[in-house]
Amino acid sequence: MLINNNTNHYQSAEGKAISGGSYKQLFILLASWLVIGITLGIISIPALLLLSLYLQNKGHYLYLFAAFFFTLILSDSRIYALSFSQDLKTLLMILLLVPFLFPQRVSLVFDLKKSLYQPFIVYATFALFSLIYSPVVFTGFQKTLSYFLLILIVPIIFYSLYNQHKLYLLKSIIYLGVLVLVAGYVMYLINPDWVMYNKGVRTSGALGNPNGLGMFCFLFYILYFTVKHYFPDLFTKRENLLIQLLIFSSMLWSGSRGQTIALLIFIVTQHLSRKNKTVGLLLSAAIGIALVTIDIDVVAIAQTLGFEEYLRVDTLDKAGGRVVAREFAWEQIQKNFWIGRGFSYTEWIYGQHFTELSMRGHEGNAHNAFLTVWLDTGLIGLIFFIIGWGIIFLKAAKNSFLAFPILFAVVASNMVESWLAASLNPFTIQLLMVLTLLVFIVNDQDKDQAQLLSSPPMPRILIKF
Repeated sequence: MLINNNTNHYQSAEGKAISGGSYKQLFILLASWLVIGITLGIISIPALLLLSLYLQNKGHYLYLFAAFFFTLILSDSRIYALSFSQDLKTLLMILLLVPFLFPQRVSLVFDLKKSLYQPFIVYATFALFSLIYSPVVFTGFQKTLSYFLLILIVPIIFYSLYNQHKLYLLKSIIYLGVLVLVAGYVMYLINPDWVMYNKGVRTSGALGNPNGLGMFCFLFYILYFTVKHYFPDLFTKRENLLIQLLIFSSMLWSGSRGQTIALLIFIVTQHLSRKNKTVGLLLSAAIGIALVTIDIDVVAIAQTLGFEEYLRVDTLDKAGGRVVAREFAWEQIQKNFWIGRGFSYTEWIYGQHFTELSMRGHEGNAHNAFLTVWLDTGLIGLIFFIIGWGIIFLKAAKNSFLAFPILFAVVASNMVESWLAASLNPFTIQLLMVLTLLVFIVNDQDKDQAQLLSSPPMPRILIKF
């Protein structure tokens, strides 16, 4: 039954959603994609590109989009056999741009107004300007372009695919995420060395490292929760139980402290905001300020609750790697305070001081998206970056009470990781899918109306005297 006559957004999954058997072609495609990539090595790149061209020519844009998302997930892995995905993901994003250049040759109807790129035009322009001072101009230009293109392409294609496939698109994306989490357990059963880190305590699953798995679980739960909230009949009770079990067990097994806290922030703040956006926002802000300003004895609390091993409290008392990374970032920011040196500068400068930082206990980058953006584009660029994302979340907040809880959680996540400052990873694309849903596809008013219309009528009571 169609509930919303204007937008066709809320449909009953019963009898409308495509059955699980209809997803076999998608699963076969992804399995073939993986087998071709592993067995053919470098030759797999042109082979998979030809397969992508075939899908595009046949109008199978949903499969092409799923393959792109799948490739981004594979590219996060450190398994050498999956290294083909590193170069392939760039080519696939260029291929996804083709329908925008030749709209008359594609069967998918694009609505260019359903985009989120406008708030980032100023930031992208300033990031390009910053490349004047870059030591890695070509790499920086590539990453700046890919960041802007991802924000341009993903929302428009996702919205267009939703208009064409409705529930099938949403279920396909969730099933894909489920397969990734299941793959982590399967890999462990085959060979624990593929997925276990830190002397076998933490797992990376099918991702590149334990924190990568934590970020994936965090964002995948937000995506799943959003879909489940606005399409409550899409999955059966058994499917919902299995999906949540996979997400939470994988998150705990990853041992990612930062992402676990970010996920808890989302769960708490969405609960506070569910009935009253204003009250929820104020209480959420109060929680955020308290976490920042109050000196909490995390070690004592962890030991009291028996979580000291999971939270690895022995590293909290020391100048851990992230502390070293932030101190180094702040030192370098002073040299280019207002205008940075372009995308990829953070990677370059940390690479230049790799030995020094390793001796101090840190390997990697800034582990903070906001410090990364500040290093790359300066304080001016950071302001444009925050304004860009802020505008999108404000648009989402007009339609959904989930917008601010997601914002709080994303900020918390990016205080310990830098995924929001990068494009071709399996994390930013999930946030863009969620925001596309909230800005263009769903809203609380329609959901309330749908629930009202689907509720059984109140019984009429006749009283006779």
